This record gives sequence, structure tokens and C-alpha cells, in this order.
Amino acid sequence: MKRFEIINGKCVIPEGIDYIEDYEFYCSDDLREVVFPESLSSIGREAFKGCWNLKEIHLPAGLVEIEEAAFSGCCSLEVIEVAKGNPIFSSEGNCCLTDDGKTLVFGCKASVIPDTVETVGRAAFQWCETLTGISIPASVRNIENRAFYGCLALRDLKFSSAGNLLRIGADSFSHCACLRVVTIPESVRKICAGAFAECVYLWSINIPDGVTCIEDGTFFGCQTLSKFSLPDSVTEIRRYAFCGCSNLEGLKIPASVHTIGSYAFSECGRREETKIPVTVRMLGHNVASVYVPEEIDDEDHLEEVKREEECDVEPCDGGDELPF
Repeated sequence: MKRFEIINGKCVIPEGIDYIEDYEFYCSDDLREVVFPESLSSIGREAFKGCWNLKEIHLPAGLVEIEEAAFSGCCSLEVIEVAKGNPIFSSEGNCCLTDDGKTLVFGCKASVIPDTVETVGRAAFQWCETLTGISIPASVRNIENRAFYGCLALRDLKFSSAGNLLRIGADSFSHCACLRVVTIPESVRKICAGAFAECVYLWSINIPDGVTCIEDGTFFGCQTLSKFSLPDSVTEIRRYAFCGCSNLEGLKIPASVHTIGSYAFSECGRREETKIPVTVRMLGHNVASVYVPEEIDDEDHLEEVKREEECDVEPCDGGDELPF
């Protein structure tokens, strides 16, 4: 039984309530408006997740904690305001920010990311299915895990070419089904596991020179991906990295690569056009979907090649739920 009653789409949470519990209003489709008391100090995990018809949020000055994905999937949300005097949070451009403006806690379909933001927080826009476009300003250095996960309508993704972005977190753009062309800034040094997994219409993306590892499932299920190249900085291609990229043909694996994980090219395009270089010294299972040169079958070479289970490979960030 829910603690609070929704009447004609509106819920007035009484004064004296200081905590909204985890999942308190989970998938409350009838909720269009919520009035928070001044006594409120904390909002729990996924408390308002899936409240599709909630349009505005006005957070009180006493609120000091918002747990992960509290407003995930609030697809009609277009106004986010934090009361002045709040010591922890602030708002600008319909974004909830930390008080110093450096971290974006959560956003909505109408968000404009301010140029003070350095980190887009974990699950900040998760399942915002009505978000169609977003610009990442030059100030952003880090996009946390699942930041834009499940933004099904996101098509216009713009990064500042003069930016300082260093890291794209695990699953950060996973299941963004409408993404087609992505230009990643050359400043990026780490693209984490599953970052663009299941972006089924993504056909063109670049990997900046300086990225050394294609992490677990980075492009898993990107079945339209065709325009793609790897820079010479890449030394590892991990498990499921390109699994299911059925339209990928003629990928050149640079000689800098020494490690290819299991199923990295499973269910890919024409195997004869993607060849494993003889520089590889660690080979995972089921790489038969790409061409393995005769040299790697030589006994002398096999003495130097180690299979994945024989090597100490650190698990990549966010890859514990493979396959994606």
C-alpha cells in the first residue's frame, strides 16, 4: 500500500515527511504533479522511475540527497527547478546540478547542459525516451555509466570538438536506437564497456587516436555499423566488442593489437575482409568469424600465443552483465 494518495493526477506530500522511499512512485502513470514538503531531505532510488506523465519538478531547499535514477524514465518531464538556498543542489537549463554546477545529477527532454558541467552523472538521462538531441559542452570531462542509457529517440548527439572529454562510461549510450552518426572528440582516452551497445542504426563512428582498448561489448549488436576504423593506438579488443555487427566489412585490425577477446567478432560481416594480425599474442574463444592467417596456426607462433583463460585480464568497467 502506497503512503501517499494521488488525486486527479496530483500528489501533495505532507509536511513532516523527510524521505521518499525507493520505488515509492514507481511507474505511477497517473501522477502528473507532485508537491514536495519543505521537510523533505532525501529521495530514494528510482522513487519516480517511469512516471511518464510527470511534467514538472520543484525541489525544496532542504533536499540534500537524490539517489540514483530517482527520476529515470520520466519522459514528459520538461521543468526541473531547485529552490534557492539549497546547500547541495542547484538548477540551470532544466538540469539538476550539484551546488557548484560541476556535476549534472539528472536531466530531462528539455535540458540544456550548462558550460559549468564537468561530469554528466550516472544514469542522469536514463530511459529519457523523448530526448531527441543533446549537446555536450567543452567543459565536460567525464560521462558516467548509463548516463544516456535507453534514450530511444536520441538522434542528434553533439560533442564539442574543442572539448576536454576524457571518458565515456559503461553503457552510457547503450540502446540509443536512433543514433546514426557519432563524432567522438579526439580528447577521449577511454570508452568503457557497452558504451554504444545495441545502437542498432549506428552506421558511422570514430575511435580517437589515444584510445588503447575496445572494451567488452562496446559495439555489441550495432548491426548497421559499417563505417569504422581502428587507430594504431589500440592494443586490445575485448570480449563481444563487435559481436553482432553484421554489416561490418573490411575492418583493418592494426598491428598494434596484441589481444583479442572471445566472441569479439562473432556474427560479424564477411570474415575474409577482417584479418587478425600476426602480432596477436592472446586470443580468445570463437574468433572463427574473422580470418586467422596461417602464421597464427604455426607451432612456433602458437608457443607464444596465450589463450584468454591463461592470462590475467582485468575485468572492464561495467562488463559484468555480458552478453549485453
